[in-house]
Amino acid sequence: MQRVLVSAPGKVNLALRVGGPRPDGFHPLDTVFEALDIFDDVDAQRADALSLEIIGLGEDLPVDGTNLAIRAAKALQEKTGTTAGAHITITKRIPVAGGMAGGSADAAGTLLALNELWELGLRMEELLQIGAELGSDVPFSLFGGVAHGRGRGEELEHVRVTSMHAWVLLTRPDGLSTPAVFREFDRLHPDAGGPADTVALRRALSDGTVDEVGALLANDLAVAARSLRPELGAAIDAIAAGGRHVILSGSGPTIAVLVTPEESQEVAAQLRADFPDTQVYIAHGPAAGAHIRTVE
Repeated sequence: MQRVLVSAPGKVNLALRVGGPRPDGFHPLDTVFEALDIFDDVDAQRADALSLEIIGLGEDLPVDGTNLAIRAAKALQEKTGTTAGAHITITKRIPVAGGMAGGSADAAGTLLALNELWELGLRMEELLQIGAELGSDVPFSLFGGVAHGRGRGEELEHVRVTSMHAWVLLTRPDGLSTPAVFREFDRLHPDAGGPADTVALRRALSDGTVDEVGALLANDLAVAARSLRPELGAAIDAIAAGGRHVILSGSGPTIAVLVTPEESQEVAAQLRADFPDTQVYIAHGPAAGAHIRTVE
C-alpha cells in the first residue's frame, strides 16, 4: 500500500453550552454537533519521514510539529511504536480558524489515513481516544453525522435525525483564535456553572421541523466572540431581525443560518448582497465522518 486518500468534514454546533474551567484548564461542554458536506482531503503517501503540504485554503498555515495533522501522525507513532513516515497533502476547503473544526478534521483524516497506510489495525475506539487527546473536536470529525458531545466534547452519542438540513454559512478571512475566545468567556463569566441540558434540541432533531430546531440553537461562546469582534454581533442581530435562525459556529467567526433546502439558494443570494465583505457558502448536513476514499 502506497497511498490513502481520506475526506473529513467540517461541523457546526447547533448547541454549545460551556461550563467553568476544570482543574486541568479545559471547560466541560454540552454540545450537539452536525457534520457538514464541506470536506478537507487528506492524501497520505509512503515516505521516509513525516512531511506536510497544504493547498487550497490555509496555504500559509505552519506545516511543522505545531500543525494538528503532524501532531496526529506523531501520536500514532507514539501509540504504536512505528517508525514509518508519510508525506501528507491536505486540500483545505473548510474555513481556517472559522469555528468549523477544520484543523480537527485534518487531524481526524490523518489518523484514519495513516492507520490504513501504515497497516496499524487500530480500532475506531482507539482512534477516537487518540483524537480526544489532540482536541475536543477531533473525535466528532471521525464520528460524523449528528452527535451529542459531553466532557470536553469527546464523549459522543449519536443523535437520530429525520431530515437533511441546509446551512448558509458566512465566513470572514480574519479568523478567531479558539483559546482567545475561551479566555474572554472566562473573563465575562467567572462564575459559570455546569453545562445546561440539550434534551429539547435532541427531541426536535428527531421529530421536529426546521423552525423547531432553529428556535433551540444556542452558543454560550457567542457573547465572548461578540466582545472580541463587535461586528459579528451586529451581523447576527441583523440576520435574526430578518426572521432567520442564526448561530455562531463554535468559537466563530463563521455565522451559520439554518434554512430549508428549498430556500437555501435564495437566502444565500440575499446574504451575499447584505454582507458583500464575507464569503457565503451553502452546506448540508448531516454528513459522514472521516472516511477513506482511495487506497492504492
